[in-house]
Amino acid sequence: MNVLKFYIHEEEHAVKASDVSPHTTLNNYLRKKANLTGTKNMCFEGGCGACIVAAAIKDPTTGREEILAVNSCLVPLYMCSGWRIFTAESIGTSRTGYHPVQKALVQFNGTQCGFCSSGMVMNMYALYESGDFTMRDVENSFGGNICRCTGYRPIMSAFKSLASDASKEHLGTFSDIEDIPVCKKSKEKCEITCASPCANSKRSLCFDFGESKWYKVFSINEVLDILENYSDATYMLVGGNTATGVHRRTQEPDIYIALNNIETLLNYRMNDRNLILGANMTLTNAMKLFYKLSKSHQNFSYLSKLAQHIDLIANVPVRNIGTLAGNLFLKHEHHEFASDIYLIFESVGATLTLVGTDREETSTTLEDYLSLDMRGKIIKNIVLPALDRTYKYQSYKITPRAQNAHALVNAAFLLKLDASDKVESARIVYGAINPSFTHAKKSEGCLIGKNLFDNRTLQTLFQTLDEELVPNHVLPDPSPEFRKKLAIALCYKFILSIAPDDKVSPRNRSGGKIYVRPVSRGTQDYETNESLYPLTQPIPKIEALAQCTGKAQYIMDMPDQPGQLYAAFVLAKAPANSTITSINPNKALKMKGVKAFYAKDDIPGDNDFTPTEAFLEFSRAEEMFCSGVVKYYFQPIGVIVADSQELAEKAADMVQVNYVEAKEKPLLTIRDLIAAKSNKISQEGKRDATKKGNDIKNVIKGRFDISWQYHYAMETQCCFVVPSEDGLDMYPSTQSLGAAQIAAAKVLKIPTNEINVSVRRIGGAYGAKISRNGLVSNAAALAAYKLQKPVKLSMPLITNMNAIGKRNPFTMDYEVGVNDKGVIQYLNASLYTDTGSEGGNENPAAAILNTFGNMYNREPWDVTVYSARSDTPTATWCRAPSNTEAIAAMESIMEHIAIELNLDPIQVRLENLSQATPDVEKYIRDMMEWAEVDKRKKEIEEFNKANRWIKKGISVVPMLYPIPYFGYWHVLVSVYQLDGTVSVAHGGIEMGQGINTKVAQVCAYALGIPLEMVKIKPSNSLTSPNAVTTESSFTSEAVCLATLHACGILKERMKPVKEKMPNASWKELVRQCYLEYVDLCATSLFQPKLPDLNGLSGYMIYGMACAEVETDILTGVSHITRVDILEDTGNSMSPEIDIGQVEGAFVMGMGYWTSEQIIFNEKGELLTNRTWNYKPPGVKDIPIDFRVKFPKKNPFPLGILKSKATAEPPLCMSCSVAFAIRQAVGAARSEANANDDKWYPIDGPSTVENSFLNSLHDYKQYTL
Repeated sequence: MNVLKFYIHEEEHAVKASDVSPHTTLNNYLRKKANLTGTKNMCFEGGCGACIVAAAIKDPTTGREEILAVNSCLVPLYMCSGWRIFTAESIGTSRTGYHPVQKALVQFNGTQCGFCSSGMVMNMYALYESGDFTMRDVENSFGGNICRCTGYRPIMSAFKSLASDASKEHLGTFSDIEDIPVCKKSKEKCEITCASPCANSKRSLCFDFGESKWYKVFSINEVLDILENYSDATYMLVGGNTATGVHRRTQEPDIYIALNNIETLLNYRMNDRNLILGANMTLTNAMKLFYKLSKSHQNFSYLSKLAQHIDLIANVPVRNIGTLAGNLFLKHEHHEFASDIYLIFESVGATLTLVGTDREETSTTLEDYLSLDMRGKIIKNIVLPALDRTYKYQSYKITPRAQNAHALVNAAFLLKLDASDKVESARIVYGAINPSFTHAKKSEGCLIGKNLFDNRTLQTLFQTLDEELVPNHVLPDPSPEFRKKLAIALCYKFILSIAPDDKVSPRNRSGGKIYVRPVSRGTQDYETNESLYPLTQPIPKIEALAQCTGKAQYIMDMPDQPGQLYAAFVLAKAPANSTITSINPNKALKMKGVKAFYAKDDIPGDNDFTPTEAFLEFSRAEEMFCSGVVKYYFQPIGVIVADSQELAEKAADMVQVNYVEAKEKPLLTIRDLIAAKSNKISQEGKRDATKKGNDIKNVIKGRFDISWQYHYAMETQCCFVVPSEDGLDMYPSTQSLGAAQIAAAKVLKIPTNEINVSVRRIGGAYGAKISRNGLVSNAAALAAYKLQKPVKLSMPLITNMNAIGKRNPFTMDYEVGVNDKGVIQYLNASLYTDTGSEGGNENPAAAILNTFGNMYNREPWDVTVYSARSDTPTATWCRAPSNTEAIAAMESIMEHIAIELNLDPIQVRLENLSQATPDVEKYIRDMMEWAEVDKRKKEIEEFNKANRWIKKGISVVPMLYPIPYFGYWHVLVSVYQLDGTVSVAHGGIEMGQGINTKVAQVCAYALGIPLEMVKIKPSNSLTSPNAVTTESSFTSEAVCLATLHACGILKERMKPVKEKMPNASWKELVRQCYLEYVDLCATSLFQPKLPDLNGLSGYMIYGMACAEVETDILTGVSHITRVDILEDTGNSMSPEIDIGQVEGAFVMGMGYWTSEQIIFNEKGELLTNRTWNYKPPGVKDIPIDFRVKFPKKNPFPLGILKSKATAEPPLCMSCSVAFAIRQAVGAARSEANANDDKWYPIDGPSTVENSFLNSLHDYKQYTL
């Protein structure tokens, strides 16, 4: 029997076919077989980066080993023959010393929740070990790594500090940590030795699994022999297996054939006429080759542009193993796939060489290839022609974010021009128009013999394209109108790019340019007080090293227990208001390894995961499992329990559920509910005007609509429950110890003290795990209780997005009367918040009414707020809930007034400020001076006058954010007599916000000991009974105050001993206290009636943000060129932690306002439910120049240690980006149609499509 051999770290692994199945991934093996849980997973499609590892792989064509970053979730284990695999655990440890990559990420405070950190480290490790690299290389290498916490700036600063051209002006501040030992080997590039002689031999392998086989082969003939011998079998040609990240396989094949070691398919050769590529060349190797050949072969200079386009495909780890032929085969199987490889190769006239089991080689065009029967055939070569200088070429890919996104539209143009600029030949190729469209053949024909640089020619061309392009519409793809107009605009952009200078207007010239993003930079400006260190000291998170080395343990990293089981939800696949008529799990239960199915009737106690005893502000029960009438599409119906996660998920799909659909269609938006005059809209509050003005010169009416936002915690909802001798030990990914305990007790109908809850850390939350985790943890608890077996339940990303609620949508209709200065004389505003199908518990209506316009003079305002219950998953708190929508809505009105009256938006705000908030004006003035706003506005005005198709915009948004005092959290401080070290346990949850770091700093400061003597222990329901939710940015402060009190209690107890030993060291003092029976363990409770809070119910946080953008009007793509943030933090307890919170919150908000779009179909089925189609910001979407400043000499006298909260407020200022885009687009609208409104309302995120269509495109405007 053949044995698969590979190395992980320094250890050889030998795997037999009986050990693991052919579809086992490297990620699964690392985590489940090798117990190396530093490597995470989340999306299972190569889109998040949590799973990235590095692999030393021998290139069959050169014999050299290269270290490559790969997505372990996509790599089949049987591809790894001969590989040496590196994970975060192996490249640096406290024993061997840390790798420079790990140290840098710690120094720059580049971790928060830490769930993405090992993937970040390993992606950078591969780049670091590959040779010299630049800062630009670093920023370009992380398109496949998502971080929701940090906003990326500190991560990029950390890794750019290792680049050959690193410069201080790009890096910002960082901690100079001398006590992190660096691995001596890593000061030079690590030497990679051969895994083993047998691993690199050219011996073919076959792994027989009974029902299927896996072949590793070294020649094309071997492939064809296998195909011939198994002519009736289903088979899969395995290149990089990256296509599974786009289209999941629904059925495993009979035969797998790995092509990675066939030199003929990896090599290239060339002559004067052609470049002949081995079709299985990886995208990365093709890019490198194209760049090299374009410099040395004049007639192949166009290859550099192909390489630039390939750089926009997926991400580095995917390109490292994804192949050219694999991409083309995906296009062959799925014509709707907008393949960039197909596009660029077809556009230059490439051909394919095919070979089948008859050994006959045939040549075909790529367009014809799509209609061929490819069974029994492989693509052997891709042949690219030489193109002399008479050919003009360019390709484009327009995406919803900068990297790792499929095309909204992609296009490529190849024209051959004679000496008089007449067109001799033309190739115009588009993707993402419709599945059968490739060439704009009529448009190509209309150009032949015409002078290209003639406006009459252009108008004929654009008119022909307008007639010829017929986009289809399949949600969630963008609208046909957008895609057609964008396709025409790209053609115009191409022509501008190649037109001679004397043929193009100077104002139009810039429209032909492709934006080249500069290397980003950031500055952080704050003050500290060394006399208080470690309090106020800028230090990284205390868990950072553990996170960067894979030692930090998360819920699903916990070792499996004997008899371990896994659970998966069965979801309703029917519209809201459908009635379930039957549930039949028999088919699922007959599957080997499936243990049980539980639904509503199996719950011993309450079918409710949001008990009012756990959430005092809650008023209604929310079903754990559907009780009969479906509340929303994908509502959980029950849970399947099985031997493995994969089996549980498969079995969940096998449960047969029958429904009777309701006659009425679901109402999915607030606008739907308003139009239907639904009784699901309720008035929640009202504020009447007390004093209206009569200087009404202008009346402005408008609307404002924003939708859902997915929290995008890198660790999805999960829980691990283990039956114990006194009940259940629960390890939920929750923000609330108390709620998890109470809900489980009520669901299972057992005493609360039989539920033991413990949480060390969670991998991000942002509000998603306050109440919604109860659904998951209670389902896991039910299964564990019923079966008396340990159960893990981890929601796959798609299930998580389908079933769990998101940020509340919000709608506003308003009419405002103003004078000539924009001063509001009256305002009538109706505000609506969507709480979802079972909404009411997390209803932000009252808070919205309170925050709406809270810095302005509200005397002339009539404002009514309503809640609406759409037929969608129940909405839940999301970072800065209620304040985000309330502040953005009011600021939108201010922007609308300014644009309508042609006034300065800042001045309009100043005219309307309330006299009760004088500090706001101070912050505005400070921002204007610090960020040089007036100067930049003048420069932008001049730029916009000089450029028709590139526009800039700038917006300044003020913020007044309320922080309430609330809570019930214990802190326990224990001092150990042997060495004086200290442990602290508290009732808060560490989820990336740095609560543990701040608590440790406060404890060390209060006791007067070094920070390294303090350790923070996991939060649990014994030391912190009845703990409420960690939320609202305030918990860190509250727990720090309780820590201060507990330390005060200890110091008071130790005082008599201290007085007898005034010169004793801390260690000596502790030892003596122990000998004199002094209690060295103290507990303290934070609650909002403590005298330290001076009777206040909360406080206000001030902030300002200035965002500047540059928008390409011909594509709709905006680049955030600069952001300045000024935030009131008081005396920051931990400045680097707080800087990270500010940057991370702002970038999360940027995503909400630009790229994160939630789309349902008419039945309420969520369509944007994976990394393929839901796009939070990436590394190259953040501000190019990102400046954050905390005001100096700004203590908050009434605050806890004179500090203020930071985690949520900055998100509210990110709407400045949407307003800056409107300023840029508004400049284009004025030129497109002076009679149309310059303002256009907020209607969801300012996506590429939204910006493009609102620029009022008409191809008749497209002139030279």
